[in-house]
Amino acid sequence: MNKVGIIGAGKVGTSIGKYLFSNTNKATLCGYYSKSMSSSDFASNFTRSAQFENLEELVKKCDILIITTPDDIIYEVWEEISKYNIQNKIVCHCSGSLSSEIFFNASEKAVKSCSMHPLMAVSDIRTSYVKMKDSYFTLEGDEDALKVMTELIREKGNKYKIINSQNKVKYHVASVFMSNLVIGIASMAFDLMDQCGFSEKESVEAMKFLALENMEKLFESDLESSLTGPIERNDCKTVSKHLKLLEELWDNQKLNTLNNAYRILSLCITEIAEKKHPDRDYSSIKSILKNRK
Repeated sequence: MNKVGIIGAGKVGTSIGKYLFSNTNKATLCGYYSKSMSSSDFASNFTRSAQFENLEELVKKCDILIITTPDDIIYEVWEEISKYNIQNKIVCHCSGSLSSEIFFNASEKAVKSCSMHPLMAVSDIRTSYVKMKDSYFTLEGDEDALKVMTELIREKGNKYKIINSQNKVKYHVASVFMSNLVIGIASMAFDLMDQCGFSEKESVEAMKFLALENMEKLFESDLESSLTGPIERNDCKTVSKHLKLLEELWDNQKLNTLNNAYRILSLCITEIAEKKHPDRDYSSIKSILKNRK
């Protein structure tokens, strides 16, 4: 049975350790190393594993090393563990944007390297591991390393996808669009609701059902089926009215942000509308969206 050591004892490291290595016959979690002793103390107690005060000791004891530090420290950790005997070990990081190529000389050291990213927001160190059962995992890297890591994921019943290392940044941009940038869209909607006299709390209450229903429809069907609204209806008058309003509101900087976002996103969903209704001519609405006064 493989022995696993986790370097980095924050939310991701603690959640990965608690989820993947509890009640498994595939590997044993030896414990954690972190520059923050309080973090590794919490993580080791939370996962019923050991706290390592010395990185070399963790490296010596483990067959699989999982790096869950912030992205800008991963290379530094790799350089540090490369000083020790890591031959035939698996080294994995959990960054969403970096590929395993950051372990640039892994093959020279006979190391099997990969990355493994749970596609979820790990926001709570005590509870996120519970939600991890519903998370999709994305992996890339060395074939031998992937074989071992995917066995761990399969045992837990999670779905996963192995991607090409060159596509890692593209994959991360996609997840940012689906997660972080949605908050930006919500912020713009709330700004407009504020102009209508809604507090932020009232905006959340008012918009919650609309947003959840739309996302539920999207994930239960497809893009075309879930698309509604003035673009889908090919309603040029309403779209023109929206753009006129945005031209009149607020200072220039905020105006440009809202105006540009509305136009760009509307052009994007116009393509979806054209697939949904190939018999409709959307050329006029596209012209309105592309041509600013």
